[in-house]
Amino acid sequence: MSYMKKIEQLIPTLSIEEKVGQLFVLAFAGQDTEYALDLVKNMHVGGFYLTDDNANTLQEASILSAQLQKQAALRACDAPLLLAVDQEGAWGILTKETDLGPGNLALGAANELELTESMYQVFAEQMQTIGYNTLLSPCADVNSNPDNPIIGQRSFGETTDHVAKHVAAAVKGINNTGNIACAKHFPGHGDTATDSHRALPEVTKNINQLLDEDLPPFIAAIENDVGVIMTAHINYPEIDAQYPATLSKKILTELLKEQLGFKGLIITDSMNMWAMRKNYSPSQAAILALKAGAHLVMLSEEHYENETTPYKQIQKETITGVVDAVHSGELSEVQIDETLKHILCFKYQKVNDSAVKAKSPTDFGKKIANAAARQAIQVLRNNDGLSREATEVFDTIVVGLYDCSTTSEIEEAKAFWKNRLRGANVRFSLAAQNPQHRPYANVSTKTNSSYTSMILKICKPWFRDFCMKISAVLLWLPWNLCLFPCQHK
Repeated sequence: MSYMKKIEQLIPTLSIEEKVGQLFVLAFAGQDTEYALDLVKNMHVGGFYLTDDNANTLQEASILSAQLQKQAALRACDAPLLLAVDQEGAWGILTKETDLGPGNLALGAANELELTESMYQVFAEQMQTIGYNTLLSPCADVNSNPDNPIIGQRSFGETTDHVAKHVAAAVKGINNTGNIACAKHFPGHGDTATDSHRALPEVTKNINQLLDEDLPPFIAAIENDVGVIMTAHINYPEIDAQYPATLSKKILTELLKEQLGFKGLIITDSMNMWAMRKNYSPSQAAILALKAGAHLVMLSEEHYENETTPYKQIQKETITGVVDAVHSGELSEVQIDETLKHILCFKYQKVNDSAVKAKSPTDFGKKIANAAARQAIQVLRNNDGLSREATEVFDTIVVGLYDCSTTSEIEEAKAFWKNRLRGANVRFSLAAQNPQHRPYANVSTKTNSSYTSMILKICKPWFRDFCMKISAVLLWLPWNLCLFPCQHK
């Protein structure tokens, strides 16, 4: 029986609860496999967002994915689950046992498309071997705003054409393996100064500006057969004055589906992010997203706050709210059937339901990651004519430490870099991209000083004592070069 005939016969036999459940991708806290299996069996969910919180070794991940897919195969609707992970280089899971390379910003700096394609093939193959079939990557955002607090190193760069080329290469790399790629965050999160995890950003671009500046990477992804596109929780009032992109029919249906011709699955960014939760109830947001044209609603932040948030209750209420909306006629069952048909066609054709052995040699990932890291090093000033291989003769290397919010994290990062740069005199700059939210060193969380002033205050003694000896400065983000004025003399 063809998959299309199977779907056409299957959908009329399903209850509304079974249909609606398939439209959700959920997270769960810790290694609560019993709850996850119950979500598959009784809430009929279509997939999971997985992290190290759920399985922190390759072996645990393999067991978990097999258990979940086995339960899904027992349902009347036996389509495989989407098992999705943020494996994107700058962010990733199972970092001690996988090869994440230097991250997208570094891949963009290296600017070798074959390296980007190979690095993403590595990501996909390593996830395939444990049964994780969907990568929520690449990030297709053009990081045109240096004040952006959330994209940064996740982007391939700050120019549109450059990012588009690398997004295309990344999608090719994932597609080489048969795993699913997801371009995000549509229609672009690069030109914001607000983190949508915390609030609802606004971008005042019109459609022509978006087409010129932010949409080409998504168009490149579509042209290279990206399977999934993730929405952005951002207001674009010049396009839709009422709803943010995730909830906007003008953006998801009229722009993405109709104008750009995207035929894959549209998945929301997590509906538990504060951009949504501060403005909409969970079920209201889910209903509006489905009306707008989203196929999959994702709730993926629970593991960050499961001790303080009744996430199981929120999940149940959200799904039940959508079910009730179908029963009441607020959501058309015809639309739900069409959405489900689209999802099942995609899943039966493209989604792996079990682990797949990697085609590449076992050391391929490490070689590609090392090659990418080496090529990403950009020499901005080299008065002494040192070769790229001469790091062992550096007098002092200053390393900027970011996203280290506790003493143990700082010490772990220091140990890592001292080991990586053995033989060099390593000095550390403790810095926060978002100082009002993250205390670093001895800087108060209530400080009103600017980011640059704060860093220079921390680093000033080092400049006085060491600026004449510094041979290299290793920075997480290139625009942080402004923090080291001695480099511009």
